[in-house]
Amino acid sequence: MKLTNSIHSLRSDARHAVRRVGAVGCAESAFTMIEVALSLAIVGFAMVAIIGVLPTGLNVQQKNREDTIIMQDSGLLIEAIRSGLNSGALSVLAENMVTLQVSNSQGTATFVNGDLTPREIVAQLCRPASEPNGNTNQVFAQFRSLSGNLGERALTNSTVVFSYLVQPEIRPYTNFLADTNSPYYTNFMGVITNNLHEVKLTFQWPVYESGAIGQNRQVVRTLISGRLLSVGLSAGFLTNGYFFQANQWTSQ
Repeated sequence: MKLTNSIHSLRSDARHAVRRVGAVGCAESAFTMIEVALSLAIVGFAMVAIIGVLPTGLNVQQKNREDTIIMQDSGLLIEAIRSGLNSGALSVLAENMVTLQVSNSQGTATFVNGDLTPREIVAQLCRPASEPNGNTNQVFAQFRSLSGNLGERALTNSTVVFSYLVQPEIRPYTNFLADTNSPYYTNFMGVITNNLHEVKLTFQWPVYESGAIGQNRQVVRTLISGRLLSVGLSAGFLTNGYFFQANQWTSQ
């Protein structure tokens, strides 16, 4: 009888021991509420930091994309100006021109999309800052992006289309050294200034739907050799336009 009681007592003690070990094991493998709260706080702090940096990254990406479009379009516009009379095939200029404005002492002429052919657009972009008759010209043209993805080149007035304002300035190149005592100085000056021109394109962007212009600005310069020829063109009060003739030069 005593042996049986001893066995039952041992079995009872063993069961209690197992329960205690199990309870201790469960307590050691679980997370406390404090640990959970700290984990959530760390995750929340990281998410706030990431969300705060995200707009900056998107703005930098947008600026890089716009800078790339401006540089690509500047090359196309310079080649259109350089091509002169052969620029009539550049239909992309007429398709993406929004407005073009020419101002001088005679007044201001404003043209919108569809008013001018590609040849007439280039003829106004090539208008020199100062004409032989004394007129001082200012030319401003607004274009939708000529390059970039399809969304940025869409032929629509949608507000999502990227557009910019460009001001071309064409002047005879005079920034060179020459011997003023040379008997050929006068003739040399005439040949150079009449056959070599500095082309400056000033870009401002973006142009908003309200007509306001952003603060981004880029200036592109190049030299174009050849004669700047005045041709008769009827566009508003303007009776002429200009084209470069790259393979022809004047001796005066």
